[in-house]
Amino acid sequence: MNKELIQNWINKVVDESGLDEPLYSAVKYVFACGGKRLRPLMFLSAYLLSGKLITDSVRDFAVAIECLHQYTLVHDDLPCMDNDDFRRGKPTCHKMFGEANALLVGDTLLNLCFTLMLRSAQKDANAAKAAYEFSLLSGGAGVIGGQAAELNSINFAEQVEDIYYKKTCYLIWGAVLCGAIMGGLDEKTTLALKEYCFNFGFAFQVYDDLMDITEKGNAPTNSYVGLFGVEKSVQTVKCCTQKAIDALKEANINSDYFVDLALRAAGRKE
Repeated sequence: MNKELIQNWINKVVDESGLDEPLYSAVKYVFACGGKRLRPLMFLSAYLLSGKLITDSVRDFAVAIECLHQYTLVHDDLPCMDNDDFRRGKPTCHKMFGEANALLVGDTLLNLCFTLMLRSAQKDANAAKAAYEFSLLSGGAGVIGGQAAELNSINFAEQVEDIYYKKTCYLIWGAVLCGAIMGGLDEKTTLALKEYCFNFGFAFQVYDDLMDITEKGNAPTNSYVGLFGVEKSVQTVKCCTQKAIDALKEANINSDYFVDLALRAAGRKE
């Protein structure tokens, strides 16, 4: 199970989506610009804790989660949002295809996400419940709400934790929760995974801020590192990472993937 496998699933879905130009080329471009495919892999890792086999419904759901993640990135990069010219070293979608087309690409990916989830639900009753939970965590009270809070924040220092939880942790937790639901995991395991996700997600975001200093020479003022400095940020990453790993141990969740992921997010493992 790796990101190449997820990419193959994505390519098949996009090629069979019936999209016309320029949407087809733009969506293919967005997915070809790299990325860890972290969220669908976390979804699958949670699902596989059940011991069940990967089905077509599970594949559709995994791709759906990545569609939503990519939609958030395309829209975040727009001039009216973060106004970024590059993502992962390549021109952003609106730089390649124009602002209006990039807006429609984001809309297309959001719609495709729920098309796939509904198709999954036709074959797997658990997928309907999972899709409902995912829609809540990714919507206006979740990921989109976090973006709105960041754009409209008056005192970022007081809101930074809430913004990071909603923008980053909610989507990570949404992916893992869906895997737990579709796998039929018990409540104890699911709650431990939630504790893991929120600690891992926060560490992941703060570590990403720290990498901005390495790559760009400074961290944005409206970031955890920009507000509290490098030393506190490093300690926060270490503390949250340990809490994430401890949550797995306390629930006897044996997952090398989740442990390794937490260590990589803290910069403690390549």
